[in-house]
Amino acid sequence: MALKYLRDDHSLTKDADINKLKELSGWFNQNLEKPTRFSKGTSKYNADVSLSWFKDSAKEHIKKIQDLIEIAEQYDIIIDRIASKNPGYIVFEDEYQVSAIPFKADRKRVI
Repeated sequence: MALKYLRDDHSLTKDADINKLKELSGWFNQNLEKPTRFSKGTSKYNADVSLSWFKDSAKEHIKKIQDLIEIAEQYDIIIDRIASKNPGYIVFEDEYQVSAIPFKADRKRVI
């Protein structure tokens, strides 16, 4: 969301940063599968929506996210990094990421 805002909607973003954000967006589109599920249920009205997490082994992906964070912080957009050994109920997983619905006790911390 921060990437789209800075790249497409924020009128003060410098051209060099827009180009870097486009490059990062393209890299993620080529190197990261889009999750096929974001909830436990099959209904589109399911209320429990998951968060996406990088696995700690996704070193290159995490480096690219850090590049995005550095640009965002230049525009006073704060992005907190949260690490968790157990992010919740996993609804999607691939080589680099999981999508998980946070446990009830953790929801206020991450949403």
